[in-house]
Amino acid sequence: MVSMSEVDIDIVPPTHPLESKKLCDECSKCDENTKTCPGSEAYPHMTAFDNTLIAGALQSDYVNASDRGVYSVPNILGGASVDYNAYFGWQSTSGSTSGYHRFSNYMDKCSGGQNFLTVDKHGEVRLRSLSSLDSLAFADWKSINPPKHLNHRQYRFWVSRGTGKCLTVFGGKTKKRVVGVADCKFDGANLGQLFAFRFHYHFTFCCCGRHNL
Repeated sequence: MVSMSEVDIDIVPPTHPLESKKLCDECSKCDENTKTCPGSEAYPHMTAFDNTLIAGALQSDYVNASDRGVYSVPNILGGASVDYNAYFGWQSTSGSTSGYHRFSNYMDKCSGGQNFLTVDKHGEVRLRSLSSLDSLAFADWKSINPPKHLNHRQYRFWVSRGTGKCLTVFGGKTKKRVVGVADCKFDGANLGQLFAFRFHYHFTFCCCGRHNL
């Protein structure tokens, strides 16, 4: 099982009330009974090598509930951004005895069922239900340690069992970069293929203005 024990907490409070009209409109119809956020250690953030955060449906003002894509968005650690409130909660579960994992998303409430981080044969990474997949292998990811000079802060390569390729951030320095897969560069030549999990939930947006302070 992948270790997710590292703690990286941003405790600086927001200077303005955290508001997110788009998220509130979406979660009010999907999860109106939510009173508190889940325990932080159960739902870490997925973080790219440059410290941007990986967002799926119903997670930020970048992404509509109907958008099933997965993105890397600017650093908003702790959810303290007034402009881009977000709840980046990913849960890792063991996908098989061979060391693969599946990643579900806490805020994905409008799908009618639990969705997972998946990739298709065209390399498109999206949140999909397991029942929609041609093969469960497209929901399975295996971690590979990076070379020693990059082996810090628990960064990992994540290899798709279905495609044999690595989870990768595309889009250069744009504000909303898409996540897909590409041929693995295990020598670290592509830093967009390195990801870690972080716990930083102080002042994190959860649902309709609620926070787990």
